[in-house]
Amino acid sequence: MPKVAVIMASRTNPRMREKRVQTEVKADPRKAPRPVTFSRVGLSSTMSMHHDSPEPMIPEMRLAFDARVRPHSSFARVLTLLQNSADVAGIPWEAWTEGPCSADVLWSTQQAAIPPVEGPRFVASIYDTNPLMDVSRSFLSRKWNVWKFHRNVRKCTRLAWKISTCSENAQQNILNYFPSMAGHLFTVPLFADKDFSPGAPEPEVLAKLDLQSGYLLYVGALRKHKNWETLVRAWAQLPEPLRKAHQLVLVGRAKRAQNALRKLRNELSPLDSIKVIEDIPDGGLLELYRGADLFCFPSLAEGFGLPPLEALACGIPVVSSDRTSLPEILGPAALYADPLDADALSKVLERGLMDGRTRQFLSRTGPERAAAWNPERTGRAMKELLEL
Repeated sequence: MPKVAVIMASRTNPRMREKRVQTEVKADPRKAPRPVTFSRVGLSSTMSMHHDSPEPMIPEMRLAFDARVRPHSSFARVLTLLQNSADVAGIPWEAWTEGPCSADVLWSTQQAAIPPVEGPRFVASIYDTNPLMDVSRSFLSRKWNVWKFHRNVRKCTRLAWKISTCSENAQQNILNYFPSMAGHLFTVPLFADKDFSPGAPEPEVLAKLDLQSGYLLYVGALRKHKNWETLVRAWAQLPEPLRKAHQLVLVGRAKRAQNALRKLRNELSPLDSIKVIEDIPDGGLLELYRGADLFCFPSLAEGFGLPPLEALACGIPVVSSDRTSLPEILGPAALYADPLDADALSKVLERGLMDGRTRQFLSRTGPERAAAWNPERTGRAMKELLEL
């Protein structure tokens, strides 16, 4: 019976430091996970990377983006940001959805995906290693996701010319798991769209959502690794007058969170005032940011962190997890808390809502920090990856 090294988190360590353990895999040896290698079609043929650099791209290089993304998804947002950056950088591009692709390079913004087409060289995207790092679930419950992620990464490294990620933290995490990607993994950072800017919210938009300004806001899928349940517990621990004055608004897909929401409502008495919004009208996200008194993002595993950056761009004070890429992206323009400690998070939330000097500082420095991540910066990174 083969032994396969897998990454698991120590349940006894509150910081969730990872350790390697040997786990018996009761499976056909042919189905056991294989080491990631790079083929001659993609990067290299062995784990020791082939160091011959590919030929420089010609100035007339034709770039295409894989546009087969679900509308309003995070991948669709990333696609739009990269297209805007290509325009700013003067990189001509076209959109590809099906059939033959005549471009020299085809760039996919979906996680660890290779488009089903022959001809162009591929740029794959790996934003994070969340399937391997999601310590909020047992290994058995996430075994399928781990296997699927390894399979997709093997395919990317076999077929892709270059691989893109979105932050230095994400790049380091990926290299920790797949060190043979060194030299072929490039950081192409994201940014908040220019529409996200300070301003007063439109009352009509908030009225359609049955909201009034002054709430505590979270934006993101209600998934385990987003740690939204700890945010709910931290909000429930706020002093009653403060909690009543600042409704908790959760914006994101909640299909998988219904059982957890019911459990929390039964466990914690003040949860009747929580508002969950899944469908946002056009332009509604900007107004939701602008109408908030405080934004909180307690994620445990994040490749970049667009929602808190968008909140910064709108001049909204932000409380963030002190883990993963978030300190790199938000810098000194946010308050930080241990995302695993609801008591500590509650105290930081109270400070973010009540401390006038802190709120003034965050509202002033937030847009400045957000402006440091811009399409010009992303365009330069794209040119470096494409060797232009």
